[in-house]
Amino acid sequence: MKQHHHDQQPKSRSEIITLLSFMGIFLLLMALDIFNNYTPTKLAALFFILWWMPLVFVHEYGHALMARGFGWDIQRTVIGFGRVIYEGRLFNAPLELRLFPIEGFVQFEPRANQASGSWRQALIYFAGPGIELLVFFILLAIMGVDNFFFIEDNYSKLALQVLGFAALAGAVINLIPIGVTTKEGEVPNDGLGILLSLFGSNTKSK
Repeated sequence: MKQHHHDQQPKSRSEIITLLSFMGIFLLLMALDIFNNYTPTKLAALFFILWWMPLVFVHEYGHALMARGFGWDIQRTVIGFGRVIYEGRLFNAPLELRLFPIEGFVQFEPRANQASGSWRQALIYFAGPGIELLVFFILLAIMGVDNFFFIEDNYSKLALQVLGFAALAGAVINLIPIGVTTKEGEVPNDGLGILLSLFGSNTKSK
């Protein structure tokens, strides 16, 4: 979740080529490892990558849903960075799916007759990681704690376990309070945004 005027994406064709090169090398090394003395559990890394992309949408949907719940205007939701490959609607606002769906942001603001409210802003920041934590705890409750943490050669169970771990990882990473550097300056991530909303200056958020 970012400040409303930030739209982070590769600056040049060379950056895209560099990113694709690193992704290609990583996927090649992962494939070599998977097929070397193959066992189903080696697919965990691949499942993690595949789950990460829809979890980005779930994360941003959480922000948008909470903002909408407070009656704030959703202006745009962006999933990924790079070239736009799909345009749709979410809460009657533009939705963009971009070429590399590994991050995202939501644009929103209070309506003219509404106060922003630091606690509301903090809850909107928390809603992204919060919905990922909800996914994790639902899977934990359905599968049971002992079964969830027991790894075995079962494809469907492994996929669900990795979904839970990916959701937990996404939530934890986003709740660590740090600033994110963009071409327009440094903006808070969700964790830092929560702290600034509650204890710092009250600024508009994404």
